[in-house]
Amino acid sequence: MTIKQILGRSSAVVFSLTLILEQAHAQVYHYQSGAQKNQLIELYTSQGCSSCPPAEHLLTTLVQSKQLFKRYFPIALHVDYWNYLGWSDTYSSPHSNQRQQKHFKQSNTSNIYTPQFVVDGNEWRGFFRGAPLPALSQQATGQLKLQVEDTLGAASMHFSRSNSKIPSYCHFALLAFDPSVKVTAGENSGLNLSQDFAMLEITTSPAEFKNDHFTCNAQLSKLPALTNQPAKNRKYAVVSWMASQLHSPIQVTGGWLDAVKFK
Repeated sequence: MTIKQILGRSSAVVFSLTLILEQAHAQVYHYQSGAQKNQLIELYTSQGCSSCPPAEHLLTTLVQSKQLFKRYFPIALHVDYWNYLGWSDTYSSPHSNQRQQKHFKQSNTSNIYTPQFVVDGNEWRGFFRGAPLPALSQQATGQLKLQVEDTLGAASMHFSRSNSKIPSYCHFALLAFDPSVKVTAGENSGLNLSQDFAMLEITTSPAEFKNDHFTCNAQLSKLPALTNQPAKNRKYAVVSWMASQLHSPIQVTGGWLDAVKFK
């Protein structure tokens, strides 16, 4: 055996041992919905939008709700098309723009603007009238189970459909809760913004029908880094849902990632 072969085998052994140790310390999260349809609340927002902080505050009030991650599942999707105004939103992503545009193209919304609420796949303008969120649905759509493994970021969903549309897509979203972002330029210059439910990552995969269930798998690529090097004072959560061909949510579940430690 040559030295090159010995070194190659040694590297393989080290890699295998590292993988085994990572898996041994992995935290596996399990989430499960009830049979009734839960509510997905999407807010399209920006740190550079002067009218957005009140809308974000509405989401913040849900942090203390007993129905959070039981019936209410909020997501703040920060767009990047206002970054040119002088402040680059720290959570902005082109994926937020793309999802907002899809809603518009599917006629789920009448226009593209911020702040914009989309509740269960439909534009909701009640916020501007001071109205409460739409009533929770009592429709039985089926049970959705979600599993997330933090070290590798592997995620999977299983949906037992009852009286609902046939799912076409699965969406997995990783969320951050940041107590303070200091804005130093743009329309909100001088403000310290509390950023709750801020989307860090979203990934989409097709739903497949297997063994009387709809299933799908995905990779949350940013989760392992958060597990190894968590940011100070931040909390994290995951929200995932199955959706119809028109991107209307059928069922949603998720919750806190409690074992992601914060310094």
